[in-house]
Amino acid sequence: MWGGGFMLQAIQSLKFNKEQRASSKFSRPDWKDYHINYNEVGYDPIKATPELLEEIRTQKQLENKKRKNRDILFAILSLLIVIIFFIYLSNSINGFL
Repeated sequence: MWGGGFMLQAIQSLKFNKEQRASSKFSRPDWKDYHINYNEVGYDPIKATPELLEEIRTQKQLENKKRKNRDILFAILSLLIVIIFFIYLSNSINGFL
């Protein structure tokens, strides 16, 4: 039969992998293990009050406004640098001609 040795090796490999999975110390977690642990890092029992939400909202709006102003300033400066570069380039080309 063609390829008999290859198939035997594949079957043995599958058998070995199955034995390894069965004998491993790792067991699959059960759904019972997924409970809320209040002592975990990141658990926050504080409920958001309307005042706290308003403070966060105004803070985010201020940050967004600062970032928008910075982006506009960066775009204007980049545009000015490009215009100056083209003016310099056009003057240097006219000087060679």
